[in-house]
Amino acid sequence: MATSDELKQMECPSCGKLMTHGFVAGHWTRLRWVSNDKSKTIFAGSPLRKKVDWLNAPTLEAVRCQQCKIGVFRYDY
Repeated sequence: MATSDELKQMECPSCGKLMTHGFVAGHWTRLRWVSNDKSKTIFAGSPLRKKVDWLNAPTLEAVRCQQCKIGVFRYDY
């Protein structure tokens, strides 16, 4: 798994430029992975983070390339 410092130095797999560091912010208490866009519920799919903070929405450390519209994030930590 990439460390925070390694993630901050990640280059875009498409254009090779340094990606911008930030966070993916969730809604309510869950972020989940689903294999299609037909899911209409937050209970479908697999949870991306086991730790649930019921008082705050989840955030995941991430990087993105604004030019290529590609994002990479770490989950389940």
